[in-house]
Amino acid sequence: MRASLLAVFFLVSCGNRATPAPKPQPPPPFEFLGSWGDKGDGPGKLDAPVAFAADSLGNVFFADAGSGFIHKIESKGTPLLSFEDARARHATGIAVDSGGAIYVAAAQQGSIFVFLPDGNLLQSWRSAAQRHFSGVLGISVDDQGNLYVPDPAGWRVDKIDNRGRHLKFWTAAKPLASDPRPSSVATSSDGSVFVAYAQSGSVTKFSSDGARITSWSAVENSAPDSPVMSGFAVGGQFVFTMAATSTQVRVWTLDGRHKLDGDLSAFLGATAIAAPQIVVTPHVELLIFDPYARKVFRFRLHLDNKEPL
Repeated sequence: MRASLLAVFFLVSCGNRATPAPKPQPPPPFEFLGSWGDKGDGPGKLDAPVAFAADSLGNVFFADAGSGFIHKIESKGTPLLSFEDARARHATGIAVDSGGAIYVAAAQQGSIFVFLPDGNLLQSWRSAAQRHFSGVLGISVDDQGNLYVPDPAGWRVDKIDNRGRHLKFWTAAKPLASDPRPSSVATSSDGSVFVAYAQSGSVTKFSSDGARITSWSAVENSAPDSPVMSGFAVGGQFVFTMAATSTQVRVWTLDGRHKLDGDLSAFLGATAIAAPQIVVTPHVELLIFDPYARKVFRFRLHLDNKEPL
C-alpha cells in the first residue's frame, strides 16, 4: 500500500513538473485607465472647450471658449489651476512649453496670447489672421521654445521664437494633400515637425527648418467637403491619428509606417465620437477628449513590442 501511494505521488509530481506554468499575457496596446470630465462654466468645469494640450509633467490644459477659462487639470482629473480671461473666448488652440508658459491661439483675430504658469498675461503676438476659420488650430512648442502655428489661409506654417519673432514661413503643401491647408502641428524630440491636414486626412514630416521629409495618408478621404481627420498627436516614437468621426486610433512610426489600429469602442462607446482630440503625455498615456460629452478617456500605451498589423 505504501509503495502504491509513493508511485502515485511520484507520477503526480512528475506530471506537475512537466506542465509549464502559463506565461503572463502581455498588456493590450491601449490599456484603459478610466475617464473623467465635469460639465459646467466655473473653475475646473468644462463648458465649451475647443482645444487641449499636455505639459512636460503630464498635466492637461484646456482653452474653454464657452466660459472664458483656461484650465490646468491633472491627468487623472484633479483640477490644479483655473483662470478666467476674456481672450480665451476666442481661443482655437493651446500649447504649453517646458517652462509651463501657456500659449493660446485666437485664429480669426490673428493673435497668440502667452500666459505665465500662474495665469498672468505675459505677452501677445501677431499671427496670420484666419478670417473664415472654424474648428481647432493645433499649435505646438518644440524643446527649444519655438512655437509652430498653422496658417491655413496662407497654406503654410509659421515658426515663432520665444520672443515672438517670426523666424520662418514654409509652404505646407504636398503631393498627398488634395486640400493643402494645414490644421495642426506637432513636434518630436528629434526636432522633426509633423503637419496634419484635416481636410485630406494626411500627414507630412518636415525638418525643423521646413524641408519636407515624407508624407502619408492617415485617414481615408471620403468626404471632401468636410474635415476627415480630427485627432492628431506625436508622442515618443509614434504618430497618432483619429478620423473626424471615430472610435479608432491609428498608430504610425515617425517615418510614416503603419504600426497598428486600436478599436476603442468598448471604452469610448459604440457611437463614434465627433471631432475627437488626442494628446500623448510624457507618462506614456494617450488621452482622448470627446468635446461634446466633455469627457477625457485615459489609456496606458504598450506599443514597443507590437508588430505592424
